[in-house]
Amino acid sequence: MAFCLGSSRVLGVRVVSGLRGHRCVQRMRMSGVPVRRSAAALIIGDEILTGKTLDTNSNFLAKFLFARGVDLKRVEVIPDDMDDIGESVKRLSDTFDYVFTSGGIGPTHDDLTYEAIARAFELDLGLDESIVAEMKRIQPDVELNESRLRMATIPTKSEKLETEGLWVPLVVVNSNVYVLPGVPSILERMLNAASSRFGNGLPPRSRRIVYTKMHEGDLAESVGKIASKYSQVAIGSYPRTEKTHRYNVKITIEADDQAQVEACASEVVLAINGVDDVDKL
Repeated sequence: MAFCLGSSRVLGVRVVSGLRGHRCVQRMRMSGVPVRRSAAALIIGDEILTGKTLDTNSNFLAKFLFARGVDLKRVEVIPDDMDDIGESVKRLSDTFDYVFTSGGIGPTHDDLTYEAIARAFELDLGLDESIVAEMKRIQPDVELNESRLRMATIPTKSEKLETEGLWVPLVVVNSNVYVLPGVPSILERMLNAASSRFGNGLPPRSRRIVYTKMHEGDLAESVGKIASKYSQVAIGSYPRTEKTHRYNVKITIEADDQAQVEACASEVVLAINGVDDVDKL
């Protein structure tokens, strides 16, 4: 359960003056008020939707972006379908400051991401000789057959960000769409290498975590009242998911204003007989 940030009290929804995504950011930037960048993740793959593969990339992205003061606003999972990919990436690119796609850039028939993104932005696809050269340098014994060359065929007019030790670049299309592989270890290396590009200098939101032996049904009313009092603080309530957890509920308190977070957390601790160190339970 989440108690919302801002004036809206609808659970799980954050509304700020009716503005969304990069439109809100652009209008706020014009006023000179610092605003957090927004992001969306587009996870591509039939294997995710059919349960064959567990998606860990969106979780990594959420943590990666939070640490850089970027708000991940949307995660979508879609199949390996040309139209779905194109529609989704164009819509997200129009709405958010950053879009991160994951998956669909390998050598097989169902790897359609580069082509779908090129179509979405009315770009051509072309074999990038610099990528081919890196393939040859890093994997000199691997045959560059037609299938492997598909991985070097990318949308024209795109930017390429190199990662040490990898031949595959982080391709950037339309200035805000970052095209990443689905393999978690490679995705993480590429994002870490390009980390300075994300965010606008704002620090991560302040966060406090409070643990309690109480159950959600017993604490919901008191925590809800505190949430109403601190309208600029996001309070989340999460029951334990493992029997080995020593707590029954974990409460998170987050906001840009650290003083507000501390004041709110103090009230939560008193209201639910909570602690900030789970080992104290």
